[in-house]
Amino acid sequence: MDIKITSPRLKNLLSYEWVKIIVAFIAGIVVWTLLFTTLGTRITVGEEFIFVIYEDVYTLGDQNKNSKILSDLKQNGSFSYDVLNTKVSSITSAGQYTASYMLTLRAAAYEGDVMIASDGRAVPVDEKGEDVTGNNPTDKLKSAISTGLFFDINVFLQRAYGYTVGNGFIKENSDGGYAVNQSEISSYFLTERMSSAGNYRKTYRTDEQKRQAVENEVKRITAAYENYLFIKNAIESAKRDGNDFLWYYQPVDEEGKAKGEPIAYGIDLYKLNLPFEDKRNIEDDWYVYAGDKTTAEGLVLCVFNFESEQADMQYEALAFLRYMIETYSGY
Repeated sequence: MDIKITSPRLKNLLSYEWVKIIVAFIAGIVVWTLLFTTLGTRITVGEEFIFVIYEDVYTLGDQNKNSKILSDLKQNGSFSYDVLNTKVSSITSAGQYTASYMLTLRAAAYEGDVMIASDGRAVPVDEKGEDVTGNNPTDKLKSAISTGLFFDINVFLQRAYGYTVGNGFIKENSDGGYAVNQSEISSYFLTERMSSAGNYRKTYRTDEQKRQAVENEVKRITAAYENYLFIKNAIESAKRDGNDFLWYYQPVDEEGKAKGEPIAYGIDLYKLNLPFEDKRNIEDDWYVYAGDKTTAEGLVLCVFNFESEQADMQYEALAFLRYMIETYSGY
């Protein structure tokens, strides 16, 4: 049987079978893509740190400034080894959809770790509390808070304490110092974390890889505890100075009456920055419009509560909070 490939036969094949060849080629690409997507190692929710800029908040100067802050935190070791990617995301109203609605869409994919928003206090309003466009700027952050996506800062710090000390990773001493329980951290990583994330099982296969991972895990948890201590002490110090820089939201009932105690859903960056003339001015980085001028008054930093999806990596947000406190205040 003559099966030799010749030029006439090849031309004949292409003339009559070119459609099948193209279909087969496309099918091969689709199958390869599906295999890569299904079997490839993907980062988890906690391994990507996302900084959200919410509606009405603007970045002064270079728009890459926010990305650089995140990359610097990664490069200098403020973020742990397990933060594999950082991203800045802006959320604004789009057509008939409000910023609050757009926020819930992003949150459905757990896209956010920290967020800077405006509470609207610097925006001139009429006797009804509305600006000239008919919007009520003071309600925008309250609307975002009402979605239930953010931590009470005090609860966040309590959870961080429970995670580091309550789990036995850190042992506090009576003299104010602490010790790191490396064996407990090692056991936790090799049993709990290795089994909870498929990408860990693919990344840490050899004994040497696991040993290095445990060392990095010790650094991550130690940093989380130290960041917790720094933020807790800064808040207490500010309160002693009469400058409580936490931002409070007052829950109300169906009739609009105050219900319960105000909840600290963020850090008031303007209050944090205001007493310290020798520190970097918050308005040099972020601002809102107030009539014909710009101001940093009303800027609030919130922390997303996605603990159910990133039980361990949730506390990377502590590094960002510490950066903000160190950069813009003397606490």
